[in-house]
Amino acid sequence: MAQHDEGSAQPIQDERIMAAISHASIIAGGFGIVVAAVIWLMQKEKSSYVRFQSLQATVYQFVGTLALLLAWACWGCFYALSFVPMMRNPQGFEDAPPPIFWISLASMVVPLVIMGLWWLYGLYGGLRTLQGRDFQYLGLGSKVRRYMSEE
Repeated sequence: MAQHDEGSAQPIQDERIMAAISHASIIAGGFGIVVAAVIWLMQKEKSSYVRFQSLQATVYQFVGTLALLLAWACWGCFYALSFVPMMRNPQGFEDAPPPIFWISLASMVVPLVIMGLWWLYGLYGGLRTLQGRDFQYLGLGSKVRRYMSEE
């Protein structure tokens, strides 16, 4: 990979592609974290642009994965609790489950929406870096940049 000139306005094409792959690998699920981390490990000494973008993508995907696991766990607990009335009084719910069951089932949309928005934001980061723009995730990008400046 060619070395990026720190004084230039835009990163070179190879840097843009590597950065975009780091962000867009979010669609690969947990494997995307590995992709972004490998790009960071392979390119951190060669390009400050790729170094920042790939580290940021790795952290974003890792934190997002933990948040999604928590969201799905909360939903699973809520869904499981909706069965308690049916287990306590099976005869009272022979015709239809209690309303809390339907509410808990419909609440499945919450983690699905979180997951969709998380993916879209990661893909947006991929698009922005492919265009050669500097991209920072809200709240996270500045922390990653600060961490990198302390190294």
